[in-house]
Amino acid sequence: MRWQRFRWLIVSLGLLLFFILLTGVLLRAPLLLTFDQTLTHLIRQPVTPERTWFFRNITRLGNVKFTLVVMIIFSLGLWWRQKLQGALFFAINVGVLALVVNTLIKHLVARPRPLILHLVAAGGFSFPSGHAMNVTLMYGSLIILCNLYVDRFALRAVFNALLTLLIITICLSRVYLGVHFPSDVVAGASLALAELLISRYLFFGPRSVSAIRLN
Repeated sequence: MRWQRFRWLIVSLGLLLFFILLTGVLLRAPLLLTFDQTLTHLIRQPVTPERTWFFRNITRLGNVKFTLVVMIIFSLGLWWRQKLQGALFFAINVGVLALVVNTLIKHLVARPRPLILHLVAAGGFSFPSGHAMNVTLMYGSLIILCNLYVDRFALRAVFNALLTLLIITICLSRVYLGVHFPSDVVAGASLALAELLISRYLFFGPRSVSAIRLN
């Protein structure tokens, strides 16, 4: 019961944060502008060749093409291992909730990208960050599936830590590279987290991870 209350608290906070940021973008709130400018300065400074090289490469792990390849490989792998529920969970989270939903919201909001130096090429609109949604749903789904299907605690702990670090780093890369406002990234990640937890509930029910693994 504690986990259930905590899950819905996180879902509620994620959706609330997303709609607060969405409202700020639509109303062009001065407070949101200050938030974006302050965090952009903190994340981008200093701009060095080494940091640029790192973030340019790490951000590729959230690109649409890479995301689609990972979705196909893992979905087929789970299906081959007869984990059909897990395969559908992963494919819908990545293929629909990440890629399709993000595209629809971007075109509805139509926020231009930041008018600063872009260190990578990026087209289209800015809000919410597609990379933030992609990596939160894709790597977050892998974290959930790892906890469901992997028995060894040490392996799960290492896997979870690496994927969480990857999510955070890719999200930061979008601001450093100048192609997103911090509010784009926070909004994308918070919406994706809410979607991820709702999807987990719909596919696997209210049972705990340990209870599902025993069945």
